[in-house]
Amino acid sequence: MAKTETVKYTFTVKEESPSGGEAPTFLMCEPRTHELGFLGREGFLTIELFPGTSVDRAQDIARYLRENVSGIGVTTL
Repeated sequence: MAKTETVKYTFTVKEESPSGGEAPTFLMCEPRTHELGFLGREGFLTIELFPGTSVDRAQDIARYLRENVSGIGVTTL
């Protein structure tokens, strides 16, 4: 039987890869309450933006997502 879990998230701009390597600007998906179960305690979600995306543009995208996305869901079988 399928199980769906939805968690409320907020979105913030980051400029450095979480793994320490060089990467384009990205958005960190930060849970407002608890993390999605499949990620465990040490997992996280990011949205990688195209190379060359400015921090100002990334801020606009993050703001749009905060205003229009209520949560992120995952369905497992």
